[in-house]
Amino acid sequence: MTSTVTDIASAAAESAFEPPRLRTVDDVTVGALVAAAAGEITGVSGDVDVIARVRGNTVTLSVRLPIRYPMPVWQVAAVCRKHITERVRQRAGLTVRRMDIEVTALPVVHTARDRR
Repeated sequence: MTSTVTDIASAAAESAFEPPRLRTVDDVTVGALVAAAAGEITGVSGDVDVIARVRGNTVTLSVRLPIRYPMPVWQVAAVCRKHITERVRQRAGLTVRRMDIEVTALPVVHTARDRR
């Protein structure tokens, strides 16, 4: 019996978990993907509105999101931008060409201490 030993690094890279890619990539599908990705970020509150325009292997995004007060707006937006870009690359195989983020609201989060 014979066997072939392959390069361990390349074998590990091939077996590394990668989420499944979307089979149908259109504006609506990518918009839903982006809204879900934005909702995963701490500090993003409520409904996220997205307009996506897919052209070839790139996408242009307009993202409208509410950010919970007193979270730092710039930090939440930066994390959101990075997370969305990575998620779109992983799941849809697209490059984000441009992403405009508009903060639509700063809802106040009430804690148990505030209710006393």
